[in-house]
Amino acid sequence: MTFQFKVHPQDDIARVAYALPPLPAGIGYDLTTLIAAYESTVRDGPDGADEEAFRNIKAHPARGLPEVIAKVIYQLHFDHRGLAEDDALVIAEGDDKDRAVIETAQVLLGELYAQIPDDWETARRALFTAILAESDFDQRVYLPAMAASPGPKGAASPLVLEQERLLDARCDAETFLLNIPAPSLADWALKFLICFDCDRDMNGFTEALCTEARALLGVTAKPADDHSDDLVVMAATVAARNPAFAPANQKEA
Repeated sequence: MTFQFKVHPQDDIARVAYALPPLPAGIGYDLTTLIAAYESTVRDGPDGADEEAFRNIKAHPARGLPEVIAKVIYQLHFDHRGLAEDDALVIAEGDDKDRAVIETAQVLLGELYAQIPDDWETARRALFTAILAESDFDQRVYLPAMAASPGPKGAASPLVLEQERLLDARCDAETFLLNIPAPSLADWALKFLICFDCDRDMNGFTEALCTEARALLGVTAKPADDHSDDLVVMAATVAARNPAFAPANQKEA
């Protein structure tokens, strides 16, 4: 994979300003929260708060390659901080020394991104493995231990810590899969079940799921902001799989 920083349009921030690249799928909730806090302090202050927020990112133990990439990117931003007029965080290049560091980071990030599996089947197998590992620990170790010694376990209990680690690994694998386009409607159905089956309510993925479902069905209509054409979207969705239901003006002559 070829990786290259993209120049961000700017006035007088620096000699050159580079936009932060999109983060790969698979960034866990904890690191995502720390990154959001860092970005907020860069934009809104107070002065010096960004340094403390970045220390939290740096201290976070990376779980997997995507989180390593995220930490490298935000280390680079912290060392070459810039904020564009549109409030976008940018990597500021002020002199030749900065350029050398940024070019080295670009090569490193290219190699890291290239090692991330980005195909559906690999992500699906990784999630299946994570689910089996969590379930095996729960059935063989955690539940028997709770039955033998009922009562709450301390937060630092080895059993609790391992349960949380396996839960985090499974959630990360879910996020990774949910961010990869499903190759078919059957695969999309798996994403839907991950979000909403077993009394789960992962509403943060609803918009992305709807967009992807429309694309898989070949539906080009989209809900308007004022919801004035919701019925048009629903009619197009039904007609996509049942041509007989298409409006008369959309049927082939």
